Amino acid sequence: DIVGYTTMSTEMSPLEVMKMLNDFYGEVDELADKHRVHKVETIGDAYFCVAGCPDRCTGPLAAQRIASFALDLIELVESFRVDDGSRIFVRCGIHSGRVVAGVVGNKLPHFSIYGDAVNTASRMESTSQKMKIQCSDMTYRLLRDAPDCRFDLSERGEVDVKGKGRMNTWWINGILPEGSP
Repeated sequence: DIVGYTTMSTEMSPLEVMKMLNDFYGEVDELADKHRVHKVETIGDAYFCVAGCPDRCTGPLAAQRIASFALDLIELVESFRVDDGSRIFVRCGIHSGRVVAGVVGNKLPHFSIYGDAVNTASRMESTSQKMKIQCSDMTYRLLRDAPDCRFDLSERGEVDVKGKGRMNTWWINGILPEGSP
């Protein structure tokens, strides 16, 4: 999500907010395509996406795709500017687990992803920090087995997670150069 979005949106007209989000998420959509990540929806200032469905792949490959996407997202944000020249900042959270996809309700049918993994990913985002990518232990374990690259991961330690209690989490800092220890 965008850090400080609520304050930003009070200082901008609704049209300016929509234009900023459209400009930003248009570029984020291109990153999603690049990394074969599926955009589920945007919820206000949050970009909700998934790897490993609807196009199935192994857990380590899905974790690699979403982590690589998040790293590129941080890089994009470094250079992105709002029309008035101001910057935005994001925080990212990743969790891996089982989900189900479907449409619920009859009015304005809406496709989405459901399951505890969705809630946990949301908690990883909300307890993350500005311009950082936090992941759960499960995603950390999958990233250690990523098929195409090695990730620079550092332990954050235990974090209080609403509805979960204390969880051990990790920072995804980057991709290590080939041949590094």
